[in-house]
Amino acid sequence: MKKQETTRALRALKKTAVAAALAGLAAPALASLQLSAAYQDAALSIDGWGGSSGGELSVSTPTGSEVLKAYLYASSVWGGAVSDVTLEGNTLNVAGGTLLAPDVNSASTMRWDVTSFMEPLIESTFGLQTFSYSELGNMDGAVLVVVYKHTTTAGGTAIIMDGELATRGDSTTLSFASPYAGGDVIMSLASSYSYNGDSTINNSGQVTIVDVVTSSTASRLLTGCAGGNDDGNFVAANGSLMTVGGIGDSINNPDPACAGGAGDDELYNLALGNSADATPFLQTGDTSITFNTVNPTNDDNVFFLGFTTSFTVSQVNDEDIDDDDNGTVPEPGVLALLGLGLLGLCGSRMRRSS
Repeated sequence: MKKQETTRALRALKKTAVAAALAGLAAPALASLQLSAAYQDAALSIDGWGGSSGGELSVSTPTGSEVLKAYLYASSVWGGAVSDVTLEGNTLNVAGGTLLAPDVNSASTMRWDVTSFMEPLIESTFGLQTFSYSELGNMDGAVLVVVYKHTTTAGGTAIIMDGELATRGDSTTLSFASPYAGGDVIMSLASSYSYNGDSTINNSGQVTIVDVVTSSTASRLLTGCAGGNDDGNFVAANGSLMTVGGIGDSINNPDPACAGGAGDDELYNLALGNSADATPFLQTGDTSITFNTVNPTNDDNVFFLGFTTSFTVSQVNDEDIDDDDNGTVPEPGVLALLGLGLLGLCGSRMRRSS
C-alpha cells in the first residue's frame, strides 16, 4: 500500500482496538463499520438479491461512465458459513475474498473485488444491466456495489463503509469540505438476517433504528425500521433475509414509525424530510451529519453503508478523504489482523438459532 493508505488503515485499526477495549467483552457490541473506500467526483450503483437458489443483480450507470471499482458482498445464514458464489458465470471462491472483520456475530459476510470482469461488461453497454448470480451453499443473499465516474458525478463523493455495525449502538459522521449549501446525501444500508414481517404487517421488529444529528440540529429519528428482507421478497426463511437500498428503491425517507417489511427500503436522501416532518434533515450551513444506530433485537447483520453525495465530503469519522484519493480498500491482512484482535478480546462468538 501507499504510505497514505497504510497510515489510514493503521489509524482505523487503532481506533477500533481502543473502542473494543472500552466496550469490554460484550461480543456483538464490539463490531463496527469502517471506511473501506472513498472516491471524489464519483457515485455508487447498488443492488441486492436474496433467495433460495439464484437470481440477478443489476447495475445502472450513465452512458460514458468510467467504472472505478466493483465489489460483491455475500452473507451467510445465521450460524452458517460463507460459501463460494458465482457472478455472471465467474466462480468466486471463499479463499479469494475478504472476510469482513471483526466477524463476531453469527452471520459472516465476504467481499470480493470483481472489477476485473465486471468493468468491461458494464462499459460495453451502460444503462440498466442485469447479471446472473448464484450461491453454492446456504447463504442469505448478496449485494453488488459499483463505483463509477461520469460528468454528472463531478463534485460529489462516493463512500463505502463495511464490516459489522455494532448492534447495541454505533455512530458514523460525515464532515463536509464546506458548509452545506444544497445537494443530496443518499445513504444505502445493507443488512442480512433481517426480517420485519411481510410487506405490510410487522411480525418481528427485527430492525435497526437510525437517528440523525447535524451540526445545527439535535437528534431526529430517520427510521424506526431499517431492515426487513425486501430483496428476499419478504420470504420468512433463512436464505432470503437480505435487504439493501438501491436500484428500484425510493429515495423518499419512510414514516419514522413504519411497520412491515415494505415500510422502509433502506435508501434515504438526507436533503429531504420524512412523512412525520417534511423539514430536510440537512440545513443550510451544516458542516457535518451524524448517523446514530441501534438494533434492539441484537441480531441484525448490518454489514454495509454506502453514501453518494452531490457535494464534497472531506472526512468520515476521523478518516480524511483526499482530493486524489484512489479509493483503495485496506489490504486483507490488515482486516484479518483487526478481526483477530477483536475476537481475542471477545473470547467467544454469539450463537442464536433462527
